[in-house]
Amino acid sequence: MWPDRRSGSRRATRRVNRLRATSGAAIVVLTALAANSAQKNPYRNYTEEKFVQNMQTAGRNYAAVKDFVAKQNYESAKAQLTRAREQLAITITFWRDAEQNDAVALLRKALSAMDDLDIALGEERTEPSAVAAAAGRLDTACESCHAVYREQDPTTKAYRVKTGVVR
Repeated sequence: MWPDRRSGSRRATRRVNRLRATSGAAIVVLTALAANSAQKNPYRNYTEEKFVQNMQTAGRNYAAVKDFVAKQNYESAKAQLTRAREQLAITITFWRDAEQNDAVALLRKALSAMDDLDIALGEERTEPSAVAAAAGRLDTACESCHAVYREQDPTTKAYRVKTGVVR
């Protein structure tokens, strides 16, 4: 026999109510997860430690670029420069958070110099003198920022952000 419509309707109403309760709980859980993941995002809280890690990675990649350029392996140098640029570009977050507009300007100058080097490396017929000139401008841009914002720890000999420059 067919079930009574009213009892079926009650069952359906109970199911809908359970779904609503489950959906509400799911929304609360998803909201909490989203808030938690925002806190875990390393670029939302871009610490000095993370900044130093990115700078070290960028430095290692740029050292590899210099080695490839010395060997006139321009294709590999270009690929390695891309990695160095990615790591350096991320550091803008640190300087913006620290409200260091002059550091942001120096960083942009270095990124522009990286772009110039990238163009020189990507020419159909790569000119070693153009690559050397672009690399020299990049070295100068990096050193101008390092002179203001970087110091060496006398104990560990590791480089760090100069004491007192970050608010």
